[in-house]
Amino acid sequence: MRARSTLAAAVALSLFGGAAVAHDFFLAPERFVGPAGQPLIVHATSSSDFPALNIGSQPTRIADLQALVAGRPADVTVTAQPQSLRLTVSSESQGMASVTLQTIWGETSWRPDQVDTYLEEHPFKAEEVATVRRLLPEGATLQIRSRRLAKTLVCFQTCTPAVNGAGGLEVEFLPEFEPGRTAPTRFQLVRNGNPMSAHPVTIRFGQDQRREVQTDGNGRLELPEGTIGPVMLVAATLDAPTEGGGRFTTNNATLTFEVATDR
Repeated sequence: MRARSTLAAAVALSLFGGAAVAHDFFLAPERFVGPAGQPLIVHATSSSDFPALNIGSQPTRIADLQALVAGRPADVTVTAQPQSLRLTVSSESQGMASVTLQTIWGETSWRPDQVDTYLEEHPFKAEEVATVRRLLPEGATLQIRSRRLAKTLVCFQTCTPAVNGAGGLEVEFLPEFEPGRTAPTRFQLVRNGNPMSAHPVTIRFGQDQRREVQTDGNGRLELPEGTIGPVMLVAATLDAPTEGGGRFTTNNATLTFEVATDR
């Protein structure tokens, strides 16, 4: 079953109350591998302390939610909690599952003294940041229209990778596997199916460890040596307004998964 919730208009948010703090939106499984026939619990949360849960939201913030197990649709139920949206994924199939959640569009406003912090705390391309600085008048508020695109890889009983790792998101990481391996060894960052070359990516893992890398000419990247345990990849796009006075548009994409010692 494909679970979907739509909203006619985006919810306006105001961040004029304090300093800008980057919170990534990601999917955090309670366990990455579970027994066959039992549900897997995945939490959708916004947090600056991966993989800890922090801020939940309402189900009405979901624009699209789906889960595939070994390429077959799975059932997903949603429960709102203070620190997360609790997603219960159920399937009779075995194998690797891809769970994806896309939020509705939201709007934020950043004071002039917050603009630099906002631009520095997200992995935007240098050209995108330069466009903001060129188009935004000095002393002006930065108006943003954004959405979150989150994805995770979990397993029912076995971690046999699915043939196609695409989740249908505008911006997403596609995992690539070597024969006999159950954890991805490299990834391709795509936008509408097209590789995003020379694009910044943040890799988070371990005790608040962070690596800033860049995709190659084919949009691919590999994990640093020594990466183990829960991992999150983060990428973001920043598009200029299509008309004067419009908002800049961002897509914030994350992928979470686990790297075991025997990968």
